[in-house]
Amino acid sequence: MKSLIKKIINPLELIRAYQFHKNESNHIKASKDLELMLYSKIITNDMLHYGYFEDVDVDPETISIKDLENAQMKYVELIVEQILDKKNNVLDVGCGMGGLSKILFDRGMKVHSLTPDDNQKKYIEKHYPELMVHHMKFEDFSTDKQFATIINSESLQYIDLDTAFKCASKLLSNNGKWIITDYFRINNNGINKSGHMHHDFLNSVKKNGWKITYENDMTLNSLPTLKYAITFINRFIKPLAFFGNEKLKHKQGWLFYLTNELRNNMSKKFEKELAALDPEKFIKEKKYMLYVIEKKG
Repeated sequence: MKSLIKKIINPLELIRAYQFHKNESNHIKASKDLELMLYSKIITNDMLHYGYFEDVDVDPETISIKDLENAQMKYVELIVEQILDKKNNVLDVGCGMGGLSKILFDRGMKVHSLTPDDNQKKYIEKHYPELMVHHMKFEDFSTDKQFATIINSESLQYIDLDTAFKCASKLLSNNGKWIITDYFRINNNGINKSGHMHHDFLNSVKKNGWKITYENDMTLNSLPTLKYAITFINRFIKPLAFFGNEKLKHKQGWLFYLTNELRNNMSKKFEKELAALDPEKFIKEKKYMLYVIEKKG
């Protein structure tokens, strides 16, 4: 406690604290996504997606980490099934921790992985040095290669639709397939505004001269993951947070008082993020889809 007080009253320490705060606050989410980094620490198969539960009514209390990983592997198989030409180049856009790319590579595909995230790029280079990883955004990617398959696994939501279609048109070979899995908003009423509007995506498909050749509504199959997350948070995270607050109040009352506004703001942000995981809200506000689209004619 004494060391903390000394830092608070020391002008040099305050300047250093401000500079540290400024540097960390200015990090670009695309280059350092903290939520995805946290998720990757929990799930060990290097997959960063909702997964696919065949039993949509499974009790979240019975779901294990292994069940989550199995659901993610089922999701991968749904994507692999849509890759008809497995000998030509595949571009994995927004490849996360490289889990999907590694599976495709091990099955003999010529995979190019693309991520703008610094942590993901370093992780892939360390754990999967055999992968060809490009450290940049999709819209900045340029190559003479043509790809028989482009995959956007929960990454299209981060890219402007017109830009995404323009890039895919340049990179996809004749008769190539663009596989997209993502959640789309079906209305503007939700708290969480992430994801493209579903009708905007469908309009972009038509406007840019593409056609949908396959679609799979996986909304219900993704809900068990959300239900598990909510159950885990309510059973463990919230009680731990409450315990931490009470411990701080009784052991360091002065610090509890001084950080009251900060903790309240953090609590509000947490509740806002938590709303995105609410299964009932999710199904009213979003659709989780797998699409395969191709250029017309």
